[in-house]
Order: sequence, then structure tokens, then C-alpha cells
Amino acid sequence: MGLNSLLSQMAEKWREVPGGSDQSSRRFSDDLLDLSDGELEEWWEAQYSSGQELRGWYWRLYVEFLRGKRVLEIGSGLGFDAVHFASQGASFTCCDVAATNLRIVERIATSKSLEIETLHIDSLEALHTLHHDFDVVWANGSLINLPFDEAREESIAIIEHLKKGGRWIELAYPHERWVREGKLPFQDWGKRTDGERTPWVEWYDLEKLKLRLHPWRLLPILQYRHESDSYVWLDCQVHDRHPSSDVIPRRAVPVKNEALFAPGPIWTYAWSMPLGPSPAGPSVTVEIDCTISKGSVGFVLWNGTENRFLSREVILEARAGTQRLYLTTAAYDPAIRLLTRSATAWGGSEYNIELVELRLAI
Repeated sequence: MGLNSLLSQMAEKWREVPGGSDQSSRRFSDDLLDLSDGELEEWWEAQYSSGQELRGWYWRLYVEFLRGKRVLEIGSGLGFDAVHFASQGASFTCCDVAATNLRIVERIATSKSLEIETLHIDSLEALHTLHHDFDVVWANGSLINLPFDEAREESIAIIEHLKKGGRWIELAYPHERWVREGKLPFQDWGKRTDGERTPWVEWYDLEKLKLRLHPWRLLPILQYRHESDSYVWLDCQVHDRHPSSDVIPRRAVPVKNEALFAPGPIWTYAWSMPLGPSPAGPSVTVEIDCTISKGSVGFVLWNGTENRFLSREVILEARAGTQRLYLTTAAYDPAIRLLTRSATAWGGSEYNIELVELRLAI
């Protein structure tokens, strides 16, 4: 559809803002603007305080890092992060699709004698007016509210304003939460996570973020799932552009979704399958969806001809629902196989492999 076609729908939803956390009651920023300065400040301070339990860990983690840096916040809401870090010496520019949210940020910043710039994202072109020397992009639960293609369109426009070597920091909902809550279509899952008027929410992990920001290459700093896999914090340093085209070659490998058994004892290798030719040369990432119903299972890329591993091993433990893992190698060749083993000391493991796809490693 394109980002511009979705902005009015997004703005209509996201003028409905939570308080200090997404667990707080929601208000319309239009209504909050009708409050007197004193009433608005009192309400805002109460929400700010209530959110410290959820936000406090990353406020402490990043306060020194952000001091003195220029931060571009995408989806600032009512400015809780911006005001907190600006009061500690960071320079924030708040961007939002809802103009009324930004008016509140401006009023609160004025009351605290803080200089916080604002930008209303009423079109993709609005982003072109930004400076090109930001140290950090900060997207706290905002870019997950667009379909992937539109989020990619916006992200590529944003990243042009980040310094070389800058940081991209984002809060998202992880794949585990999406599975736990029923693998709903994203237009329906948004209603589950953020209320009835939410048009869209997608899950993310580090690899999916790398796909969204391609052809920019990322150096992972932190991927932290917390609150019982309800949230995932993604922090990456942005490097140069990948020399390949914007299109990422990929190929699906046919699999039989059938029950598999890896016998004990631990370290006993069990089932394997050939993966066939590479879709993109020697640097390949293998995406795998599986379910582990008993025990724990190790997955690794293996050269059967030379009897050597070509990737790190990933071990998944039994849990409800589908799990996703990634195996990456820079030395792919036609002899490569996906090899599995039981990784528990308590007998064998039972599992299914539902999907295997090969793509360019990015």
C-alpha cells in the first residue's frame, strides 16, 4: 500500500496513548490538550512515575550512553523517554504520526525548561527535513505497528539521517509472544496486544530487524527478551551498506512435518537432511521453524563429506508452540546438511521441523 496511505489510519489510532506503560489506561491526547498546564503536568507526572517499573531498567542502562548525543525518537507518544533522557543531557527530536501527541510533549518540555524538537510525520517526505547527524534512532514499540513493507519503507528513510556507526535501538514484541497468543493474523493480533482500534502489530527478532533495514548491515549489541517473553529489546550498531542488491535471495527446502526422535545419551547425533544448493553464494542463513515436545534438541550445519560443523550449534528446549532459530555460515557448499541431536542428559527428545528456508546472510 505504501506508508503515506496508512498514516491517517495510524494517526487516528495512536492519538490514543497509554500512560507510563502499555499496561496503563489509555487517553486521547486531543482530550489531554484541553487540560490546564497544571492539570496536564500533574497527570503526566503520575503516568511518568507509574511507568518507572517497566522503563526503569533501560533508563538506567542508557542514561550515560545517551548523554550528549543526538537522538531521533520515532513514535514518541507523550515523551516519557524523551523527557527523562533530555533531563540527563541527551538531545531529543520526537517524531510522531499524531500531532496532538507532539503538542503535549512540547508543553511538558516547556514546563521543565527542556529543549526537545518535534516533527509531525504526516508523510514520508516529512522525514526528509531531518538533520543527517543523529547518533541514535530510538523506536520504543512504534515501528512494529506497520506491515513489514511499510515499516521497511519508513526505516530506510529514517536510517539515512543516522551517522555512520550510529545505533538503532528498538522495543518490539517477540515471536514467542505471537506464538503464545495464537499466531493471529497481524491485523487481528494488534487488537489483542494494543486494543480494539489497533490496525496492525508484527513480531520482531534481530534477524527480522536486519531484513527490514537491509541493505544496511548491523552489528548486534543486545537482544534481550523480558517480562516472560512479552517484549524484546533490540540494540544494533549500523555499519555500511551490504554490497548486494535490495532483493535478498532465498529458497525453501521441502520438509515433512512429521514426528522426529533423537535418542539419548547426550551428544548422540540423530536425524539429518540435505539442504541443497545455496541461493546466494557461500554466506547463507538457514531459518528453521520447529516444535520441541520433549527434551531439548541441538541444530547445526554440518559438512557430511568433511565431517565438520559449519555453524554454531543452537539448542532449543521443549516449550509450547513453534520456535524459530537461525543458523549462519560463511562457508556454504552443496554437501551441507542440517544435523540434529538430543541435547538433554535425561533420555531422548521429540520434535518436528515445520519449515526450512535458505537465504543470503546479512
